Amino acid sequence: MVPLQRGSAQEEFPFEIFQRYLEPLVAQIGMPGVSAAIIQTRTDGRVVIRRYNVGYADLEQKIPTRSFTPYAIGGVTQAMTGVLHGVCIDRFPRSHFDIDSDIRLLVPNFPVANTRIRQVLSHSTDGRFRYDPALFSRLTSVIESPQCLNKPFRQAMTTEVLDRIPGMARSVPGMDLNRPEGDAGRALFDDTTVRRYRAVLDELAVPYKIDAKGRASRSEYPSYGLDAASGMVSTVDDLINFESQLDKARFDSVPFSASTLDLMWSNQSFDLPNGANTIRVEMPTGLGWFVTRESGRRLVWTFGHISDASSALIVKILPTPSSPDTKSTLIMLANSDGLTKSYDLENANVTSSPFVKVFLRLFI
Repeated sequence: MVPLQRGSAQEEFPFEIFQRYLEPLVAQIGMPGVSAAIIQTRTDGRVVIRRYNVGYADLEQKIPTRSFTPYAIGGVTQAMTGVLHGVCIDRFPRSHFDIDSDIRLLVPNFPVANTRIRQVLSHSTDGRFRYDPALFSRLTSVIESPQCLNKPFRQAMTTEVLDRIPGMARSVPGMDLNRPEGDAGRALFDDTTVRRYRAVLDELAVPYKIDAKGRASRSEYPSYGLDAASGMVSTVDDLINFESQLDKARFDSVPFSASTLDLMWSNQSFDLPNGANTIRVEMPTGLGWFVTRESGRRLVWTFGHISDASSALIVKILPTPSSPDTKSTLIMLANSDGLTKSYDLENANVTSSPFVKVFLRLFI
């Protein structure tokens, strides 16, 4: 991928307007720091990338945010878990790994009977949409099972995502790898890899709590490793590479085929009892991702929220047959929960975010 050089004033206009909205919105909410990027892939194959950095990764030390600043991305981990399931879908026949099989075949203690893996991946455990990270975290054992990748979840994430997708060297599989409680996690990697992970975590953006008056005070990250629902650390630069590779997957089949990508980014549907019949209900989710529509365009998106510590947003505007124009992606990371708190994202309402509203207005 070769980023497009700065073009005409007309091409630059939406990127510049986003910058003008971004800075006052961050200040209004009281967010200490934000790193962001917009990627636009045009119909002729040209790629535009614009990066934005506002505020501080460390308020006390006055360390500014950068596109290489590492952040705890919380629930964005679920999108990467969706990718891992896609790898298993592509790699194994359905007789070996089938997302429509009962999850209890692989996770015997799953708390809800008669639940397919597909339902858990789409936050639709009882056939109805309900965002539940605790249930989603049970997919950790699916990835680790002999039917899927048959290795510890951290190693699977490293092998199939962080190492396989170029340019993700500053992403870390778990916030605990530089803490005393991270011994078991560190034991999964060689010394060189552990040193690299710990060096990145030493630069992790300082977390902050924002009070009702928009004032920020230093807080603490929870003691957290890595599971299917949360725990990844990444940077805007790394996520640019992650998102760009997914966009390219239909051409080079990395990390999986175009058909699996389409499945992951398509609304999942389930039949629910309706008297003597059934009714087909479409979910606002794909596999590990949200999938909704706005102004006739499909939005594929994910978010992360760690209360009083960090937040993250990724929103993609996909082209449609009737609108075969550019594809645009917004990536935002913050060292407070200001990107996601009170915006109803867990109910699939991405347009409640003021940042997303601006992005959509400029790029749809």
